[in-house]
Amino acid sequence: MVGRLVSSPRGATYYWIEKNADAQAPWIIFTHGLCANHRLFDKQLPFFRLNYHVLLWDLPMHGRSRPYHAFTYAHAAEELKQITDREHIKQAILVGHGIGGYVCQEFASRWPEMVQAFVGVSAMPFGVALYPEFDQKELKKVPQTVKRLPERMLQIGLARKRTQTLYGYQNALHMFEQMSKKEMVQAFAAAYGDRFTHKAVVQFRCPVMLAIGAMDYTGKIAEYCRIWSEKQGYPMTVIPDASHNANTDNADVFNDTVSKFLRRNLRKNKA
Repeated sequence: MVGRLVSSPRGATYYWIEKNADAQAPWIIFTHGLCANHRLFDKQLPFFRLNYHVLLWDLPMHGRSRPYHAFTYAHAAEELKQITDREHIKQAILVGHGIGGYVCQEFASRWPEMVQAFVGVSAMPFGVALYPEFDQKELKKVPQTVKRLPERMLQIGLARKRTQTLYGYQNALHMFEQMSKKEMVQAFAAAYGDRFTHKAVVQFRCPVMLAIGAMDYTGKIAEYCRIWSEKQGYPMTVIPDASHNANTDNADVFNDTVSKFLRRNLRKNKA
């Protein structure tokens, strides 16, 4: 993959691209979740590069995109827009895991004409519309819980909680080990502090698919994924033998499911 970066007054944002031999192939952009980095999608790159141009990136405050100041989902979406402008990407499929799903929703709300399809992986709806006040208050307490844990316990605990397989665990732990406890706490505080800035649910103008691991017991993510699916009419796929990082725990099923969804819907849009 070719590594590049874009810069803003807030910091540098790193990304990697691999172009398909077919210049007309669609672009697919993978956005990772909290305290992870682009390596979350190691199992997706070999599969999707066969039919797509692939772009991976490290969210601001994560991976190589550190240090970064004043993280918000709006700023993250602006950095992604910088990237797409630089690479002359007019339209793309967005795949967002965890808080990466929030970034995708922010991007889609600003530049809806650029989004061909959205795949949310263990993602929750942006905004406050679907969340009771009690749940909003509880979610805002998460950074304080994280702050009380010793660094090694935090890294190992998160890796175990988010995965079901040995590969998934090792992949997650390796990413978490790249960040100090201070950086992880800052990332949690920024991500949870900005998650209710949108009031309404984002209305997509493109095909949407939600995916959740069958054993994803992280907070109320599975519950809100289901509510999102029911309220908005988006299909939700349950990935068997997988936890929060469903795309690493069961990459074969995940890749096949997403591929079929995209082929079906992109073909439909061309018709």
